[in-house]
Amino acid sequence: MHFARLNDPSRDIAPYIDLLEAISGDVRNRIGSLSAQSRDEDGRAAIDLIVRAMQDVIPGHYQFQGDAENYDDIANADLMSVIDRKRGLPVALALLYVHVAKRCQIEITGIDFPGHFLLRLQSGGARRMIDPFHGGITLGSAELRELLKAFQGLDAELQPSHYREASDIAILLRLQNNIKVRALRQGELALAARVIDNSLLIAPDHDGLWHQLGALYARLHEDAKALHAFTRFVRLCKDPMHRARISAVVEELRDRLGHQSSDRKNDTRDVPNSDAPVQLYPIRSQNTDHKNPSDNPDSGQPSTPP
Repeated sequence: MHFARLNDPSRDIAPYIDLLEAISGDVRNRIGSLSAQSRDEDGRAAIDLIVRAMQDVIPGHYQFQGDAENYDDIANADLMSVIDRKRGLPVALALLYVHVAKRCQIEITGIDFPGHFLLRLQSGGARRMIDPFHGGITLGSAELRELLKAFQGLDAELQPSHYREASDIAILLRLQNNIKVRALRQGELALAARVIDNSLLIAPDHDGLWHQLGALYARLHEDAKALHAFTRFVRLCKDPMHRARISAVVEELRDRLGHQSSDRKNDTRDVPNSDAPVQLYPIRSQNTDHKNPSDNPDSGQPSTPP
């Protein structure tokens, strides 16, 4: 919610938090109701009651669904807008499920499935994979295999690595990455830089984010900010080759800023910043696991600006 508020500080978080608490209460009550019914019916497993309750309340009563028609709308990644519109991206909707589950003391985990964010619910040793984008439907092995092939080709087969768990910070970074990629597609470089700056509030040691920020500031001709970002990247990067390449960029920026400072001292006229391009090297953050993250903004991995 605070990330969403950074886009518009005039918005009040309180009503949204109140709504989330109301949704949590409704899910809790629905679980109780279904549990009472199950004693007289088929005695279905607790995990299935939980899934049914969440389906009945979140996409059912409150009508939260994925926005397939306007998937790339940047509002789909802004949590307040998602709540207002009842539509959003998989990872944005997943946040609603995660919040509700934790309030109801239900074990839930974000799953960084290739191309599509999923959730895993667990109770009494039983597990269910659900898709928050499509009404919280459960996905078995057959459905997961079909989903994987849709993103990685017909030869792809399910592997343990496809069920990678996402931490709370990873989920938030994935949401911010969606906003950033959409801003880049629209040519809004300043917005993309601001989104990365915000992401660094919760991941200050993420070397890939610092590299992306430096590249964006270089394209915006904000050399001092680019220098700061690239300097932080060099300090954090563990790859000697990448570190050496960006170190050269750092020296080039320092020389340019030094010349600009000298020119201003010796000339009273306005001296514009140089438009000479900063020599950037295409590198990959060590935190990036997907082959082409820029082609898949919902992969959860911050991508290097083009």
